[in-house]
Amino acid sequence: MQTLYTYVDFLKGLVYMGTYITGDCHGIFEKLILFTIRMDLKETDNIIVLGDMGLCWRKNGEDLKKFVYRWEEKLEKRPYLYFIDGNHENFDLLKTFKDGIISSHIHWLRRGTVSYFEGKKCLFIGGADSIDKFRRIKHLSWWEDEQITQEDIDKCPAEDFDYVFSHACPYSVFADNTAILGDPHFAGEEFDRTSEEMLDKLKNKIQFKHWWFGHYHKDIDLDDKFCCLYNNWKELL
Repeated sequence: MQTLYTYVDFLKGLVYMGTYITGDCHGIFEKLILFTIRMDLKETDNIIVLGDMGLCWRKNGEDLKKFVYRWEEKLEKRPYLYFIDGNHENFDLLKTFKDGIISSHIHWLRRGTVSYFEGKKCLFIGGADSIDKFRRIKHLSWWEDEQITQEDIDKCPAEDFDYVFSHACPYSVFADNTAILGDPHFAGEEFDRTSEEMLDKLKNKIQFKHWWFGHYHKDIDLDDKFCCLYNNWKELL
């Protein structure tokens, strides 16, 4: 499988730049707008969203067009906005952007992408399983493309990384932290954990220093390696 290598922060200029990470948006982008304005972010800065961006959702793409216009035209200054896919994306629409470029400052980092932020080697792999897919409608509110496959894992090179960015976490991490990451509304029920099991394969395939993920709607450092983000922000150092 071909690995997607990109270089983000080299040659952006000899000015301070920052990369900031946050969790799921689900189509509500005010935290991105407010953070950008409050932190006075500009083109030398980056934001990374850990899946469930919800930018591509409606079939007609109207929500996508509105946000792109707001980000690219209405903001006085804007950083580069990067996101991985989660399990709540319209993959029929998202996959029309075959190179991952939504607009000049908004990019989808596809599964298996290797990139450098702040001089750190980063691996990106989106995807997760919806625990409520039994009540969703295929190609309207649920897409089978959400699930991480062996092919996705094969795209990830068996190399050393500073950071891994995913939507779900490896199953072994979830199993050790079910009391924290589990949804109490679905306590005791069995769910498809294929994506998390695939991420366990990735965890055993690579070497890494730190792993960031979203999906579970929690803000917590589980240990010195794994961090779950939802509403909070972290700066990549």
